[in-house]
Formats: sequence, structure tokens, C-alpha cells
Amino acid sequence: MKNKISVAILGLGRMGGAHVFAAKASPYIDDIIGYEPDKERAELRGRELEIKATHNLDDILSNPDIKLIYIAAINEVHCELTVKSLEAGKAVLCEKPMGETLAEAREMMDAQKATGGFLQIGFELRYSKMYQTVKDWIDQGLIGTPVNCQCRYYCSEFHLKNSWRSNSSGTLIGEKLSHYLDLPRWWFGSPVKNVYSLSAPNFVPYFNHSDNHQINYKFENGAISVLNFIMGIAETDYDDPLLEILEKQADDGHYLQYHIVGTGGAIETDVFRRRMRRWKFTEDEKQLRSEIVETITYTKEDDTEWMHNTVGQNIAIAELVAKGLPPGSSAHDAYETMKLCYATEISEKESRIVPLSEIK
Repeated sequence: MKNKISVAILGLGRMGGAHVFAAKASPYIDDIIGYEPDKERAELRGRELEIKATHNLDDILSNPDIKLIYIAAINEVHCELTVKSLEAGKAVLCEKPMGETLAEAREMMDAQKATGGFLQIGFELRYSKMYQTVKDWIDQGLIGTPVNCQCRYYCSEFHLKNSWRSNSSGTLIGEKLSHYLDLPRWWFGSPVKNVYSLSAPNFVPYFNHSDNHQINYKFENGAISVLNFIMGIAETDYDDPLLEILEKQADDGHYLQYHIVGTGGAIETDVFRRRMRRWKFTEDEKQLRSEIVETITYTKEDDTEWMHNTVGQNIAIAELVAKGLPPGSSAHDAYETMKLCYATEISEKESRIVPLSEIK
């Protein structure tokens, strides 16, 4: 195949391994090199993932054959690695969050503008069939004008004691919940006007950040969206090989659902039931009537493609870079989601409604 490229993956942890898997699956990639700053770990992970690996970042940045860099390293180096990669002339896919601070996010934006380079942030839910179907239904006008979006996300505590995530001084908003704040922005197609968020005292005592959030935000067109997140309420998973995990979690306190209501109908997505549904509204002389008119289900073999399609995202981005095309979604659009995340954090700290116009 023409237009094959070489790629590098910075950070070879769990997420880096997923990037390696996707790169091996891409018909547009002919060579993969990994990077870890520690020499022994680089050699170990290289062997485990069956790729070349280096502990010298310059080996990657100075290599003219490497056209695309996937950044899967820890959050605190997202900005530094992105700026260096762009300045070296590489296309970049960086995992979210887009920097640990808004200043870092702006620095990444400035580097993209200065170099004219390819920069996309890893909001892979936009590549997942469940959420793409929501977008398609809304764009087709099947629920009229969307006006209200509710997301309920309850899970078990899986970050564990003394992990970098549980010890992080940053909140879960940018690290985890940015995905679920980003989707309504994408679906509704309207700028966010303001946000008001609350968090209760922790019940996970060893977290350095909140384990719960109630995030309310309003769009310029008048629509609203709510994200209700609690980490810890669902039953702990012990990886029982005799149990199919989502079937168990569908009724043990796990929830990851959206309900999007429009002037002509509604949509439900339900990850743990592997199901999505659409309602149609009609009005007669007595009342507004609602009818379920479409139901979609999928099997566990399709989980990744339907609910968290990192592989599909990475393959798509490799194709774009190989063909010299622009990003699937702009760095500026990702920055708008990160602005919402940072405004949410300010709202919780200062107990007030925060207009997005405050966040530059």
C-alpha cells in the first residue's frame, strides 16, 4: 500500500499498549517505535509489546521517517511532549487531558498554530458507534431539537491506593470526565454558556481529589446538560473468569447512561446493557405521547468498537496523516472542552456559576 508511515508511541504503559495494538492493526503503518524515559523499562516493554523501544527521545524526534507520534505518557508531560513533537515536525495525537492546566492547553494550541502542525486530542468516544449513532440521529432531526441531556455515571473504585491516579492533585474532571462533557458539546453543536458544579465530601478516603461530581452546564442555544458521577458505589470487580463482566455489572450498581431529550423524541445509551433506544413523541388531543421506535443492541465482541473505540480512532488518524489530511477534530475544539473542564473546577472551588466567557 502507498502512503505507509512510521510512528512512535511515547509512554508504554497500559494506554501505550493499546496504542501499539492499534498501530499494528493499521494498514497505513509500517514501523513502530516506543519510548520510555527509563532504559530498563523501555527494553522490557519493547520485548513485551514486540516493538523497537528507546529511552532517548531524540532518537524519535530527529528521525525523519517518523511522521506521527501518539502520546500516551502521564498527564504531567502531555504539554512538553506535544510541543517538542510539533516543533520537530511530527503529527501528534495526544491523550486527554490537554495539559494539566489551562495555561498548558494554551501552550499546546500556540505550538500547533506556530508550526501549522497536525494536533488531535484523544476524545475516542467520538469514534465509538454508540455515540456516533446519537450524533447521526440528532443530525437527521429524529428527536427534533435536543434540549436536555442527562448522564449518569456510577462505577466502582478501580484506581487503587497509592496509584498515580489516586495520588493525583488534579481532579477526575479533566482526566476522566472530559470524555462525557465533550459528547454533548459535539452532539448539540452549540457553545457552552456557563457551568455550575458541586461535589460532596469524599467517601474514598485515600483520593487526593473528589470522588463525586454533579456538573450542570448550559448551552448558548438554551439547552442544558448534567453529568452525575460517583466513583465507588458499584460493586468491586474481582475479575471472576466465570462471569461475563458487563452482564454482572449491569445490575451491581454500575451505570453509564445518557438520556437526550428533544422536542420530537429522546435517545438513551446504556453501556452496561449494551443497548441504545430512541423514542418518538407525538401529540394528540389528550397529551404528549411517547413510543419506543428503535432499539439497537450489540454483543461483547463489539464492545470496543461501540463504546470506547481507541483502536478505531488511532487507525483513522494514521490514515489521515498518511494521506496528508487534517485532523478529524481540531485542537481548538478540544480546547473548548478543556475550557469547560477548567470552568467546572473553578465552579466547585468557588461555589458559583462560571460563565465560559471568563475562560480565555
